[in-house]
Amino acid sequence: MKSGASRLNPTPLDTASVAMTPALEAETERLLSQRTRDIRFSPEMVRLYRAKDWPQRSKIARAWMVWVGLISVSFVPVSLLLAPDFLGLTIAISGLLVPALHACTYLVWRKPRSASVEGLSVLLLMISVMIAYGSLAVAAGGADYERILICVMYATTIAIVVLNVDYIWTLSLMVCSAAIFFGFEIFNPEIELKEAIGTSVFYATGMYAATIARKTQSILGQKAFLMSLRNQYRSDALRSANHQLEILATRDPLTGLGNRRSATDLIDRLWRDPAIPKARIAFIMADIDLFKLLNDTAGHAAGDDCIRRIAKTIGESVREDAVFRYGGEEFLVVLADTSPDHAWTIAERIRRSVEALAIVNPGIDPVDGSSDVVTISLGVAFAREDTAPEMVAKWADDALYDAKRGGRNVVFLSNAHAVEGTPQAQPVAAPSGHSVTNSRRMMT
Repeated sequence: MKSGASRLNPTPLDTASVAMTPALEAETERLLSQRTRDIRFSPEMVRLYRAKDWPQRSKIARAWMVWVGLISVSFVPVSLLLAPDFLGLTIAISGLLVPALHACTYLVWRKPRSASVEGLSVLLLMISVMIAYGSLAVAAGGADYERILICVMYATTIAIVVLNVDYIWTLSLMVCSAAIFFGFEIFNPEIELKEAIGTSVFYATGMYAATIARKTQSILGQKAFLMSLRNQYRSDALRSANHQLEILATRDPLTGLGNRRSATDLIDRLWRDPAIPKARIAFIMADIDLFKLLNDTAGHAAGDDCIRRIAKTIGESVREDAVFRYGGEEFLVVLADTSPDHAWTIAERIRRSVEALAIVNPGIDPVDGSSDVVTISLGVAFAREDTAPEMVAKWADDALYDAKRGGRNVVFLSNAHAVEGTPQAQPVAAPSGHSVTNSRRMMT
């Protein structure tokens, strides 16, 4: 990572929740097209990576501190065998000081910090531990001098591999640890200077190898993060495309209402649900009056605008998921749990709301006393337990035809209990002064 990461203070987040921007997508593809060792994150990518990596990184670090603190405490009884004359100093250093240092660092790693704070806390911890145990080694002397130094150097090497901090801090830890080890070695009266140098170089080489391994592991982690990001935005793109296809398949592009297919899906679900009484399912068929005249005189753009405005009005009068564009200027409303009074109330509300839009139909000549405002006619029919939905739709459609013949701008309720199953339309709202036609071809 770049050193600029040290100024960032991440917050935990899951890769799946990353908001992929075009810039991040471009950077992800660019970095994955390069050699792995050449990966260099931008500050924003660093922030995302550190935030995603924080839960695992912190758990490993805190687990390390707990176990090393416990091992340090367990060294106290061992010192009874190795250096019984320095039991008090061992208790002070191994039983109190070192566990306290690990506890303080543990607190630092309990919540997200900047890369500088994380790296500095690990560096100070390991330097303090090495100096503390080096002092204990000097006090113990003899064979214990070298043994204690080698043990603490071994622990520091493992810390370099285990603790995931930025490379600059890992490298600093390696240099400082090697310097401290060499400093204590040259003052060891049991070995010569050349032996101290040789031992220091040997352990420094091993620590450097551990540092390179830690760097490689970090780069591989960054590459895995980039691949997860790429998988995420590709999955998001596929999900978005599927969503668009679903919208195209189930939604009317002009009005945004459900189309005939989505109406069929809803009706099928209602008919399969045994908990819904079929006698309380109502279909309302609605058709814009004299729409062809509007379309022919004002043009298709005005006709489309009229359909959009009326669709919005119907949707506001009923739950939007129960309103469908059934044909060109025809709409279907499905009510799943209703009564005749309630169905009529909704149908009448739709009729009044459409009339209140006051959309002018230039194809109507108001000279004969007729209104030139666009209106809508509606037919209502109820289902029966032994009736297929196609029959209920036919009853509603028949009631709609009778509403047209009854003068338009009117609601008709079909009698689903008519003799021989033939519904007889009954007007529940008086015609508004329109002339009556007996021709079903005149329904538009």
